[in-house]
Parts: sequence; structure tokens; C-alpha cells
Amino acid sequence: MIPYILLVLMIIIYFTSLWKIFEKNGRKSWEGFIPGYNIYIWLKIIKKPWWWLFFFVIPFVNLIVTIGCNVETARLFGKYSVKDTILMVLLPWYYIPYLAFNKNVLVVEPTDWTKKEDREKRFFHDHLTLFFIAPFVGHALYVVIRILGSRDKKNKRTMTCEWTNALGFAIVAASIIRSFFFEAFTIPTGSMEKTMRIGDYLFVNKVKYGPKLPQTPISIPFVHNRIPGTFVPSFVDWFSSDYKRIFGYSEINRDDIMVFNWPVGDTVILHNDVIAHDYYAIVRDQALKDYLSQVTGNKYLRNKSLDFIKENFQSEYSKYSNSARQSILNGGGLYRNPSNQDVTINTTKGITTLPIDKKENYIKRCVAIAGDTIHIVNNELFVNSKKEKNKEELIFHYHFYFELGNTIPHKKLDEDHEIYINQHHRYPMGEKVIKVLDNSNKDSLKYIDKLVNYGHELIICSPKTAQRLSQYPGVDSVVREVTPRGYDFMFMQERYCPIFPNHPDFDWSTDNFGPLIIPNKGWEVELNDSTWILYKRAIEVYEKNEIRRTNEGGFVINNQEVDSYTFKQNYYWLMGDNRHGSADSRFWGFVPEDHVVGTASFVWFSKHPEGGVRWNRIFSTVE
Repeated sequence: MIPYILLVLMIIIYFTSLWKIFEKNGRKSWEGFIPGYNIYIWLKIIKKPWWWLFFFVIPFVNLIVTIGCNVETARLFGKYSVKDTILMVLLPWYYIPYLAFNKNVLVVEPTDWTKKEDREKRFFHDHLTLFFIAPFVGHALYVVIRILGSRDKKNKRTMTCEWTNALGFAIVAASIIRSFFFEAFTIPTGSMEKTMRIGDYLFVNKVKYGPKLPQTPISIPFVHNRIPGTFVPSFVDWFSSDYKRIFGYSEINRDDIMVFNWPVGDTVILHNDVIAHDYYAIVRDQALKDYLSQVTGNKYLRNKSLDFIKENFQSEYSKYSNSARQSILNGGGLYRNPSNQDVTINTTKGITTLPIDKKENYIKRCVAIAGDTIHIVNNELFVNSKKEKNKEELIFHYHFYFELGNTIPHKKLDEDHEIYINQHHRYPMGEKVIKVLDNSNKDSLKYIDKLVNYGHELIICSPKTAQRLSQYPGVDSVVREVTPRGYDFMFMQERYCPIFPNHPDFDWSTDNFGPLIIPNKGWEVELNDSTWILYKRAIEVYEKNEIRRTNEGGFVINNQEVDSYTFKQNYYWLMGDNRHGSADSRFWGFVPEDHVVGTASFVWFSKHPEGGVRWNRIFSTVE
């Protein structure tokens, strides 16, 4: 609260001084007291175009423009030194009143660009202004300019001044476009295959749902959350604003491909300049590893049941999770890379917290909107009890069994982008018993004893492609992978409660999930043992409430005993089109409305990870 009070006082001091600035520059003093009009007159005095008025109402952009206007105001009074420039940039609420009310500070003749001495006085000021507008780019340009030498031409501004004006305008224009219209986004993973391919470069349309106003407006332009190559924040968090969204031209609909701020990214682990490790998941997994190591003497739980975990580990979960948190804070902990189960991270650099608009951006398909009930049964999606038709773009894991004398046409299918090989190796089954899922009863497992003349591959493809493959000569079967409720293969990878709501009372899996109601604004949910687990994070973190349970089993929200809660915003359910290779809402839950960034528009460039350009994807639309 104190920073906001100080900010308001600074603004009051700052603008109440303008009337005196105006008076010294031959304007009427009353012009400094009329909001909006005083900015127009200010721009005229410092010889800036009137349409800069629009920049002052745009968050973040107005900060950049104000820096330039402040410095130009100091130049009206002959303040050209480095000290003057720094004071006007960093302490305008002090320096503006000083210039306004100091009787010894008078207006000087404007810069005469035909005179060498006048141009030389402006050199350092122009550079410093450039540096504060764009610290890294500005500094690099300054070095180049110093090497080349300042241009000394009559009737011409210095090179740094020209660069300052040009770059400043470019940054302002690009910031407006990036903040309110379109933003570039790169697809880093295969979670949206085959709709979106790794290496696709696309534009995110922020106008459709309405652009969000920046919640941390004071930040370095075009840098998301950290200065590249460091853990130094690119923003200040002492000044922030509440969530506000300008109206758009469309509501969020099912099947929209949405870009959003990662919900659990409020707290992330720092490691090797990467700040996108899920802190909550790693704490859960680390606690399980510590427990298994100490209690069983074996970090793997291959011969223990899910009931064993519920009955033993859960009772001591708080102890081991607190230990895991402390370990991470102290720079330790163990994290298993999801892309390579053999790679581990043994050290960290602690944790950090991020505001909403500085979280990592994710892209998934919106499969359910606020108010919907979602249910996944044997890999099939149901919304409001209606089975959703699988889109052709969806892909799944399939177990492919075939005679060793035959093979699937990898090359052709790869070229057609119809199949994605997860394990591109073949091996004889022999007398080995292979565990697969039974098509007749997806909630149980079927053991198949194959003969030695059969091979197996795990493939990733669309249902249509799987059907085609099943027709090839020598093919025994193509079985879609389905994880039943309570299926504990996750424990084989030392993971604990990876599926939302990340609690052992819910035996949901990626392929058998729910039913679950997606909260909508105004929905009142009755609080009980189940709903408390499902909606606690939304109530506490996303809607910023203080919550706890009483010793008697009741519920307290903001120090008031309650038996229900009414949601303040809409929520959505996001899933990847690569249904068996996507970290999405099934793992971390709801996506709040204030986390929505925009929708994918079109691919402007596409580069294959192994080299080469996908020419057929350039300027393709996203559906």
C-alpha cells in the first residue's frame, strides 16, 4: 500500500508543477491544471507532435514517452549535463518542481543545430536518453557511434539524436503492437502435434478476446521475465495493477487454440537460466523420493501398491514435502527431465515468484469453457455428457505388433507428417510376457504372450493412421494406449499424484478423468471434502483469498466461516492435441480468465528441428 501512496504523491507533485513550467515558457498558468489539455500544451512546448497524446494512455508505452518528454523539458532550461539527464530520468518528481519554482532557473534559447557547440552539448544527453529507452540496444549503438564519430553537419541533429528519435518511435510502435494486437510465439515442444509442429513460428492474436493491460508495466521492452543470460528480473514488482481486459470481438469458444500464462508458474525453480520448472510438481516428487529412500531403502516402488502410498506416505507427506522445499531453497533437489528420463538435475538456484503476465506462455486447445462438465472415459472426451468427436489433428500412443518379417512404412508416413515414432526400434517379443491394455475392458490389464516371430513398436499417430496401419499384411494388432483409473505406472517414474487435483483421494489418470465442473463467474460451489481439494487452489491463488480448515472440519475464507464459495472469474480447460505427450490441465488444473493471452492466428515461418524449412506451413492458418 505504501508504494502506491508514494506514487500518487509523486504524480501530484509532478503535475502540479507543470503550471509554473508553462508560465516560464510563455503559456498561461491555468493551462497546467486541465487534465489532458496540459499534456497537449506540454508537448507543444517541447516541440513534440500532438498525436503523442495517445501514447500517454497506453501502459508501459507511456513510461517510455514520459522519459523522453522529461529530458526535453530539462533542455528548455539549458540542463544538458549527465547529472541533469539522470536526475530527470530517475527523479522527475524532484527535478521538475526544482526547475519550476527555482527563480534562478530560466528558459534558454533552443538548440541551434547549425552550431557545432550546440550539437556537442546534446551528444551525451541524446545517448543517455537512448540508453534508458533501450538499455542494451542503446548502449551498443552508442559504442558504434563513438567509434564512427559524431556527424558534424550544419542544420543536422547529431547521429545519436536521430537514432534516439527513430529507435524511440520504433520501440513505442512495436510495444503497442506487441501489447495490444499481435505477439510472436514459437512452438518449443510436440504437445500440439500435429496441429502445431515443433519449430513453428506463429502470431498470437490478442484482439480476439480483448488485450490485457500490462499488470507489471515497468519493465525492459521485449524481454519477458528475465534479462537474457541472467536471473535478474526484467521488471519491477513493487508497482503493479489489477487484471483489466479491453473488450474483444469474440468470446472464448471450445476448440480455440489458446495462448495463456502457465497457471502453476507463479512459483518456479531456477536452474541454468531456465525458470520454467514446475515447483509444485517437483516438491511432490522429491518428497516421494526422499520417503522411499528412507523408508523402503529403495527409491523405486516397483512392488508396492497405490494403497501402500495412501496409507503410509500420505500421513507423513507434510514432513517430507517441507524437507523437499527447504532442499530446493538451499540449492539442492532432484528433478527428472521429462524429455529424457535418464537426465537428472542435482542442483538448483532456489525459486522465484512471477506475476501473472510474467509467467511462461503455453499453447493448448480449449476443450471446455466455464460452466462445462468435463469427463474423460478410456481416452474419449465428454463435455456436458456429450462425446466429443475426435479431430483429425489429434494423435495418441499406439502399441504396434507385427511379424518380424514385415515393417511399417516409416519413411512415407514421416514425410506425410502422419506418424511420430516414439520408440523407433523393433525387438522380438520371444517368450516374454508383454503387458498391454485390454480393448474389451479398459479398466484392467491384459497379458499377452507373443511368439518369438513377432515384434513391437510404440508409435504416435492419429486414429485414422492407426486404422490404416492395422490393415497392413503381417500386422497382428494396433492397440491404443489407455491408462485406467488407479493405474500406478507413474510411481515407476517416482512421481507422486501427477494428475490434477494432485491428491491421492482422486485416482484419475490422463485417459480416465473426472467428471469435473469447470467454474464460471458467479457459480456458487458447496464446500466439502471433495470440492475443497478440487477448487482450493483456484479460490486461494487465482482469486487471492486466505483460506483454511478448522479443527472441526469447517471452512474459513478471509476469517469468515463459510459453507460455500462464489467464483469471481471464468475458468477454462486446456489440453494438447498430442494427448499422450502433453503437459496440460490434466496435470495442473484450470486456466483462469486473467491468464488468457490470446489465440493462435497463423504460422509465419516454420523450421524443422533437424534443419530445413517447412515451406508448406509458411502463412498457414491455425485451426
